[in-house]
Amino acid sequence: MAAYLPFERAVPAMYHVLRPDRSRGLPALALDNLRDLAQGLPSQAKRIRALHVIDFANPRSESPGESYSRALLHRHGFAVPELQHEFTTPAGRFRTDFFWQDQALVGEFDGAVKYGASKYGSVKDGPAPTIQVPSREALLREKRREDAIRATGVGFVRWTWADVLRPPQDPEGLAQILTRAGLPRARRRQ
Repeated sequence: MAAYLPFERAVPAMYHVLRPDRSRGLPALALDNLRDLAQGLPSQAKRIRALHVIDFANPRSESPGESYSRALLHRHGFAVPELQHEFTTPAGRFRTDFFWQDQALVGEFDGAVKYGASKYGSVKDGPAPTIQVPSREALLREKRREDAIRATGVGFVRWTWADVLRPPQDPEGLAQILTRAGLPRARRRQ
């Protein structure tokens, strides 16, 4: 997958194999083993692509959405964030998905799992569609968490799958969201 998929799609796949799969009882794969496998690919171009993905992947990303976001940050030339930075506040200790210390900016990828989404539907003339709806408690917990982190003096920016899947020039796309939040580009877009 690292040799054939686009970079931002290959990185989440690599993230997955770098973490143990507890549900299937599978261990994490070692980077050295993955690099050895990449050396067996049929062409130099595929080896280079795979090694780029392997070397970029980071098991500190905690979800495919975080990994995909990280790949887009890289592709669009934004500064490299610290992953899973921990803030200590009067309300407790909180980890963040992304943190740019120089810009005093926190970034959060908002996936449904974060909010403890539950399935709801309504019944009228038959089975209702299943909809992911965050619970009120989960939203309040996340609001208190964000407020506590903001109180440390940092800015906060959030995005979703819909944002990362938009083109970079789209005003609602990740690149534009981060630019409006004040995150500079460290280098030209690749």
